[in-house]
Amino acid sequence: MSPSKADPRAQRSRTAALAAAVDLLGEGGPGAVTHAAVAERSGVGRATLYRHWPQQQNLLLDALVGLTEPLLGAGEGGVRDHLVRQIADRLNWFNQPLSASVMATLIDQAERDPHIRELRHHLYGAAVEDLRGALRAAVERGELRPGADEHASVLLARIIGPLFFQRYLLDQVVDEEFVERSVDHALAAWLPYT
Repeated sequence: MSPSKADPRAQRSRTAALAAAVDLLGEGGPGAVTHAAVAERSGVGRATLYRHWPQQQNLLLDALVGLTEPLLGAGEGGVRDHLVRQIADRLNWFNQPLSASVMATLIDQAERDPHIRELRHHLYGAAVEDLRGALRAAVERGELRPGADEHASVLLARIIGPLFFQRYLLDQVVDEEFVERSVDHALAAWLPYT
């Protein structure tokens, strides 16, 4: 349910509830995000929570949406440096325990909930489109060979896959040097011939 723009109290209660939901998600995973727990943590009445989010899944989904952001944004400079900078800017969040809860929730809930599946596809699609635009610009500047932008999805997997493996399966912190190696490895096949 969208927040009321006319009532600042509704916006304040919504903001407090979402902050509590995010905290609970980080502490206990998706099962911890209940109306009762959010009400207790935020001080927002349960009736108000049910008005904003009639179903627990609505509350969880809004908490996830608030935590996730497109992986890549518009940027200046060479494609390699742009990608490294964009990903490195998110490493602080990526290396926190909360990110593991968010990713596990997205993966798990997307298997069961069409709304969260749609959110996952939206986030992935936005990242692919952003990368496609960056690759297209790099091809036009002569940084990459033609056709790189047509393989944006594969390149994204080759950049992000190792980061996810390192962080979530090996439980090791990802640093900027690791990001640089992942980006360099992914882009290597598309560098101009010398």
